[in-house]
Amino acid sequence: MADDSLFPDLDISDIGEVELTESVLSATKWTYVIDYRNRSAVLTEDGYPKKTSTYEEYLIQTALKLLNTERFRYVLYGEEVGVERSEWSTWEDIEIKRDMEEALTAHTEIVRAEVRSMVREGQEMHLSILITGLVGQAEMEEAISV
Repeated sequence: MADDSLFPDLDISDIGEVELTESVLSATKWTYVIDYRNRSAVLTEDGYPKKTSTYEEYLIQTALKLLNTERFRYVLYGEEVGVERSEWSTWEDIEIKRDMEEALTAHTEIVRAEVRSMVREGQEMHLSILITGLVGQAEMEEAISV
């Protein structure tokens, strides 16, 4: 008879040790590529989720994830992850820049983040951000919805 339990008992004793992200060399880190405008994973030609291929691309995807995550909304992430986008409509630009830079530098891989330009255009904010990671830099030019 099939187990109808929502949480079935699984034997995971044969699974090897899980490697923590902190123990992975920065230059070799990767993440999945997400299209935040369409809220979907980017797929390879074979239909598999695409992974970042360079450290620069990893930094940009990490930054996009942080800038598209509402702070305090997801218990899983805790207080340090994300920005307070729901508040931005009433904030001055200097406060929004501070919120972005604080959220980005809270990530263990990001040493410094500098919002070089920020232009509001309708429901979008066009950004230019210089991100300095542990082993490299990335210049992010992106429009995010507000």
